Amino acid sequence: MEISVSDIDEDDLVSCADLYVATFREQPWNEEWNIDDAFDRLNNFLATPKSICIKAISKNKIRGFLFGDVQQWNGSTYYYLKEACVGIKDQRKGIGRALMAELESVLIKRGVSKIYLITQRDSIPSLFYSGLGFSENKNVMVLSKDVDSNG
Repeated sequence: MEISVSDIDEDDLVSCADLYVATFREQPWNEEWNIDDAFDRLNNFLATPKSICIKAISKNKIRGFLFGDVQQWNGSTYYYLKEACVGIKDQRKGIGRALMAELESVLIKRGVSKIYLITQRDSIPSLFYSGLGFSENKNVMVLSKDVDSNG
């Protein structure tokens, strides 16, 4: 599959949101996204200062994308990869690797020293990222709390 990689712009958001909904409704995520919520999420990421958002196109169709932004913390510059998506039928065809290679190239030019992301432990995505050289950061813990308006 011939793939071209380039920056995402506002005109790409509907296609990206469609791909997002279709992908994350499937295994292993089984999430209940609707197009409006997906569009708003991706639009917010694109509008974030210092965002770097990249799409992979083949045969005039977006096959995958990355959304994130450059941030400063504790004397270093890093990229927070907020969303990554490759369509179910296009996975395992080199699209994710092409997106990540382009991202790393852009980040090196901008002096970014690290990429951070959050993904499910012991999952297909975690295996993908491990294969690209990512490792679990033992110094950081992700915490969550449900907020209940009743109490």
